[in-house]
Amino acid sequence: MNWTRTILDGLAMAAYFNLFAATVALYQPRLMFPSYPPAIIKAAKDPPTKAENRFYRLWICFGEWLPLLLYGAVSTVEGGTTGFWRLSLMGYIQWMMINIGDLLFLDVWLIQKKAKDRFVIPGTEGHPGYEFTDWMKGYALPEHLLQWSLLCPLMAAAQAGLGLLLQKIG
Repeated sequence: MNWTRTILDGLAMAAYFNLFAATVALYQPRLMFPSYPPAIIKAAKDPPTKAENRFYRLWICFGEWLPLLLYGAVSTVEGGTTGFWRLSLMGYIQWMMINIGDLLFLDVWLIQKKAKDRFVIPGTEGHPGYEFTDWMKGYALPEHLLQWSLLCPLMAAAQAGLGLLLQKIG
């Protein structure tokens, strides 16, 4: 297993995920609205529309996860890693780096510190859900400790399976 490649690929994947998500959210926060804490969504005058929910799901699947899955699989195979469990371990480390980067870069540094006002959905200004403690308890920590704890092994297994498929056809 190539540890240097694993770490560098994890950093590259985390940068892609976080910078792409930050760009979308800074451009138009409503595009990320379905991923906001439920308390903020309920308090909004205009809740997310079906089109916004659909865009968010498509963007996450095909704009974020699929490119990262493909990159991770191709890179690990090109790096010479073989075997499902080694490929899975590399993928798990990479996806955990995305998770940690998302928590620290997006949820803590960007949303809570640097550009807090840019992430406020019109009509929800002053909502207590945007405060650091409420944001972390109501959204960020459950997402990163629960959702990502299920997502990381699933994505690692999918990435390893794709890597094995690439090894067979390559």
